[in-house]
Amino acid sequence: MNCFPDEVIELIFDYVTSQRDRNVISLVCKNWYRLERCSRKSVFIGNCYSISPERVIERFPELKSLALKGKPHFADFNLVPRGWGGFVYPWIEAFAKSKVDLEELRLKRMVVTDEGLELLTRSFMNFKSLVLVSCEGFTTVGLAAIAANCRFLKELDLQENEVDDPKGQWLSCFPDCISLVSLNFACLKGQINLGALEGLVARSPNLKSLRLNHTVPLSALQRILSRAPQLVDLGIGSFVHHPASETCTNLKNTIKKCDSITSLSGFFEVAPRCKNITSST
Repeated sequence: MNCFPDEVIELIFDYVTSQRDRNVISLVCKNWYRLERCSRKSVFIGNCYSISPERVIERFPELKSLALKGKPHFADFNLVPRGWGGFVYPWIEAFAKSKVDLEELRLKRMVVTDEGLELLTRSFMNFKSLVLVSCEGFTTVGLAAIAANCRFLKELDLQENEVDDPKGQWLSCFPDCISLVSLNFACLKGQINLGALEGLVARSPNLKSLRLNHTVPLSALQRILSRAPQLVDLGIGSFVHHPASETCTNLKNTIKKCDSITSLSGFFEVAPRCKNITSST
């Protein structure tokens, strides 16, 4: 393949999406190492202490997407002492100083602070996706900064995080015109501003996936569905209404009118029998 121009080889490399395969490609020869280095857009690091952020930036200068894991998996069972580490702020700071155009950040079992999230919003103008899984240390103040300043945000996914909610108004910080495709805040325990939520959904014509927490009532769900018939995935934290109630009946009828929905989560007992629904829990 070395007989091909570098541009052709780079195009071929673009079709190789597996991180492991990309690593193997870079070991073939010096030329492939160079081309792979400059064309790699995403990196997964299974241990945030296995390499420094500066080395990652040097190795992959055109990086757009970063996935990081912090604490070991047994931290989920409270078997890791407090203060163990797993801080993401040094990574955000290093990327910000190097002026990497980061667009996507996926973190698992990391310590995330509001200061780190605010730095993220100030440093990466084209930021589009934030996924936090089993993270801690941040509040909805940091989420408000993400909502207000990341103008091209497409995905905000919060899974099993410990989040403090001192104000409960972070949803109202989203701008008037947004490109949001996926929103998941099912792990939040605080009350949600229903007016801000409904307004956000109405301003998000591209929204496909919406996962809500247990404080959103079924009556609000009905209004949300009427404003977002394009939803494909809808979830709510818990269901406490009687399946035969008028509220549930109205919700069923609304869901039946939404031909695009294929997945319902959190209210299995009231899920209507629709051919298009392939997943219901």
